[in-house]
Amino acid sequence: MRRPYDLPPLTTLAAFEAVARHGSMKDAAAELNVTPGAVSRQVKALEGELRRPLFVRVHRGIELTLDGAELSEALARGFTHVADVCRRIRDATDGPSLTIGATTAFAGFWLIPRIGAFWQDHPEITVNHAVSDDPIDLRRGPVDLALRYGLSEWPGTDRIKLFGDRLFPVCSPAFKAAHAGVRAGDLSRLPLLRLKGVDPAWIDWDSFLAWAGLGPIERPKGGRSLNNYTVVIQAARDGQGVALGWERLVGPMIESGELVRLTDLAMPAPGAHYLAWSADRVVTPAMAAFRDWVMTQ
Repeated sequence: MRRPYDLPPLTTLAAFEAVARHGSMKDAAAELNVTPGAVSRQVKALEGELRRPLFVRVHRGIELTLDGAELSEALARGFTHVADVCRRIRDATDGPSLTIGATTAFAGFWLIPRIGAFWQDHPEITVNHAVSDDPIDLRRGPVDLALRYGLSEWPGTDRIKLFGDRLFPVCSPAFKAAHAGVRAGDLSRLPLLRLKGVDPAWIDWDSFLAWAGLGPIERPKGGRSLNNYTVVIQAARDGQGVALGWERLVGPMIESGELVRLTDLAMPAPGAHYLAWSADRVVTPAMAAFRDWVMTQ
């Protein structure tokens, strides 16, 4: 019997898309709730159907071939469109919904304190939050809109710039009092609270000190690395060291006196904060409502 649309078996396409997205047979198998061997057989069946290799083995795992990359992009666009249609069908009966992605820092310090106003203006829209410091792939997955910082180099997305930012050293009032007379040149010798393991577009202390021409970080007692910006700022509020403050995020804490600027140094952020969404995703009324609202903020 001839297959509709002249497609390979859909199970092979689903398995291939999961492997391409994860870059791993094992992770794809966990998502699909089957064994890695079953996923491998589906991929091999698809390669046999197309008479082309879709992956090549490399030292650290597998990589897509050119044919595989083209098929992966096509499936991502197709699945995204199908997901949009399914979402609109569900929304027609359950009411419109919206999933917003953001880092823990941006969600905690900027979005959540403001989102109540959106709920009040649009009580008919169910707002879900995907809060994570892992990179968000807007072409796949449930996130409709993402609030993210960067240089706007995200292929396959549409976006609007919200605002730029500045970075400067911040600490607790008690820490500043205990280090009276500190100058910019002393920063590398202070206990610096360093952020590690997040989006590489974010500025770290090494980049900040290099911009200021202050040389590499020394290793003072008390300095440490943390993998969550919210925890970094909490440690600074508790007087444990000096953090790099993003003005748009820590501004309210400076106004309230919980944090203070340690020096007059202020580095313009090379990137900006954006609202982004997949270029293949149909902009729903709920997405448009949030986009318009966030621009007023």
